[in-house]
Amino acid sequence: MGHGDPVRLQDDYGVDLYCTLSDRVGHRAVVSDYFVVQVKSTTDPWTLGDKTAVEWLVKYPTPLFLACVDKKNAILRVYHVTPRFYVRAMGKLPNRLVLKPGQEIDGKFIEWQNGEEFSLSAPIIQATIADLISAEKLDALEKVFKFWVQIDRENCDLARQGLLRFRMPPSYRVNQRPDGFVGEIGYAAPEAEFLDRGILTTAEGAECIGGQLARLGDLGGALRAALLVDHLRKNHDHLFKDLPRWSRVRLPGDLGMIICEGLNKALSEEGDSNYLYRGIEEIEKALDSNPLVKQFLATNSTIVGTATSGSTFNGTVGAASSVPTANDTNNNSEGVPV
Repeated sequence: MGHGDPVRLQDDYGVDLYCTLSDRVGHRAVVSDYFVVQVKSTTDPWTLGDKTAVEWLVKYPTPLFLACVDKKNAILRVYHVTPRFYVRAMGKLPNRLVLKPGQEIDGKFIEWQNGEEFSLSAPIIQATIADLISAEKLDALEKVFKFWVQIDRENCDLARQGLLRFRMPPSYRVNQRPDGFVGEIGYAAPEAEFLDRGILTTAEGAECIGGQLARLGDLGGALRAALLVDHLRKNHDHLFKDLPRWSRVRLPGDLGMIICEGLNKALSEEGDSNYLYRGIEEIEKALDSNPLVKQFLATNSTIVGTATSGSTFNGTVGAASSVPTANDTNNNSEGVPV
C-alpha cells in the first residue's frame, strides 16, 4: 500500500506522518502519490486558532488527512479534510477554523455554516486491529483510500492553478469507494485579485497547447488559443509585465510565431504587414464587429456580478449542501463525473 514516516519532534510544524502510496511493479513498490496525516487521540474538533494556522492548512500543497485513534476501543478513523479547499475557493481566509470529525456511517457534502466551522462528516476509513491485520480487508481499504487521495490531489492541483473551485463526492459511506460522481463548488464572481494566479495559468496553458496544436495541423484551435492569450495579455498586462517570458512579447513561443507570421503572410497582398500583431488585431476587430457577437455582448452584460448560490449534482438526487448566501459570497456549483 505504501509507507509512512513519523515527523521528528523538532520538525513538527503541524502534521505527524509523511506517507506514500505505492503500486507493485514486479518485485518493486513504485511510489504513486504522497500525502500527510495529522493524528489525534480523540474525535474532538481540530481547531486552528489563528489566521496563520488557517493559511498553513488551506495552502498545504499535498493531500492531507486527519486520523483519530480511539485507544480504548482500538479503532482508527481517517477523515478527509476537504473543507480546506472550500475555504480556499472562497478567496478570503477566516481568522480561525474548526473542523469537527463525526462518527456516523454515511458522509455527505460539506455544509456551509459560518465560514469558520465545518463538519468532517463520516470517516472515510474506520478500522479495528483485526481489520489492519487482514490482508483482504487491507486491500479493500486501500482501494477506498486511494480514491480519496486522488480527489485530494485534484483539489490541490486546482488550488495551485488558482482555480477557485473544489470537488468531492456528494455522499459516501465509511469504508466504501464512492460512485463515479462528484459535486463541485466554486466562487462564481470573485474579486478580480483572486483571479490573478488563474489568469497566468490559463495564459501559460493556452500558449503551450495552442502552439502544439498548430504543429499538429489544428490551426483553427491554435488561432482561438492565440485570441484568448492576447485578450488576457492586453486586459491584465500588470500580471505579465515582470515575468521574463512574457515581458517583451505579447504572444511568445510557437503559438505567437506561427499565428502572427501566418496571419501577416495572409495579409501581405493587402499592404504592409511588418507590424507583428497586425494580423491578429484584424481578427479581433472582425470578431468585435460581428453582429452576433455585438448582440451577445450587449444583451449579456447583466450577467456580471449576478451569480447565485446553489449546488447541483449530475446523477445524484437533491442538493448536497447549504452554500453561502449573497451576504457571504457569490457561489455557483455543478456536478461532474470523475
